[in-house]
Amino acid sequence: MWKAWPQRRLRAETVDRLLAAVLLAWALFDVPWWWRPPGHGGSAPVILGVIALAAAQSVPFLWRRQQPAAVLALAGAALAVKYPAGLNIWSAGAAVLAAAYGLGAYGSNTVRRAGRALAACALLAVFITLPADNGSHDPAIACALLAIALGMGEVTSAHSDTAAAAARHTQDMERARLARELHDVVAHQLSAIAVQAGAARLAAAGDPQAAAAAVAAIERQARGGLTELNQLVRELQPAADTGPDTSQQPRLGDIPGLIRRARESGLRAELRVDGEPRPLPAAVELAGYRVVQESLTNAIRYAAGAAATVRLAYRDDGIMVEVTDDGPGAAPGAAPIRGGGAGLAGLRERARLLGGQLEAGSAAERGFAVRAFLPGPP
Repeated sequence: MWKAWPQRRLRAETVDRLLAAVLLAWALFDVPWWWRPPGHGGSAPVILGVIALAAAQSVPFLWRRQQPAAVLALAGAALAVKYPAGLNIWSAGAAVLAAAYGLGAYGSNTVRRAGRALAACALLAVFITLPADNGSHDPAIACALLAIALGMGEVTSAHSDTAAAAARHTQDMERARLARELHDVVAHQLSAIAVQAGAARLAAAGDPQAAAAAVAAIERQARGGLTELNQLVRELQPAADTGPDTSQQPRLGDIPGLIRRARESGLRAELRVDGEPRPLPAAVELAGYRVVQESLTNAIRYAAGAAATVRLAYRDDGIMVEVTDDGPGAAPGAAPIRGGGAGLAGLRERARLLGGQLEAGSAAERGFAVRAFLPGPP
């Protein structure tokens, strides 16, 4: 429990309530209650007036995050009334400093600009009052404390803005990663299912056995897609202290299964491996698998019945993944990526994040080619 205590943070509403309660309790000590010794107690109107000032300088802190300027104005008004009245100003001064911090920390952009101007005026007042205070540094110290409180609030606000921007960037990156994973998983399976369904429809009348085989292939593709989706969902669930489990992610060793399913969809696919296969980081193997999966998916969709070759070349500094087919390539002057490029654009981003690169376009003679280099440890 003691180790976990620093990780526990009070809610913002709780902090505001505690701050308001502390400032109110402090201010109530300044009330000239009627039970005090003679000469120190006050009349009922005086007591009620001081209680009203105590409430004005403390209770509004319950809304300091929503209305920081109003809270500072009320605390400053209480101080302005107490000072000429000869009342104790310490509690009101503390309330003003706390409200000044809140102005910089929780104010809108307009309010924060006003706070910066107020801080500049307070610093200027320090240099003006310091040589003219006749040995008393109280005014200069008060102005300096006000400027410091405003500055600390501005620093807190800037830190919060930076943290929020970092959180948004992390969220955007995670959403992009999730979009890539969903596209790579769903598009491949659905493309194969669509091809098999078309084959089953054409064969249903003349060749019942071929139709049954196509339906069986559709069932296998659907089950495989569900398995990958379940793995993706498990990966997105909160991980334990040991980090996310990558043991169920597809790897390069699963590529023969992709080749087999591509053949079932009518693509004449083969796998060639150059170099000595070796284990690579999970992210590299997943990216290589996705490159082959997306390339075969595009070949099934746009070059049905063509011949495709998958080459895995293990190098000392990583692996080269190449998928070529002899189907129709991109037309001259057209975009070099099939299907609008959403899938391969995501693969480019995968490769870039790993420090590699990916190229896709028409092959030299005929067909389409996708080449990716993914770095890995030797």
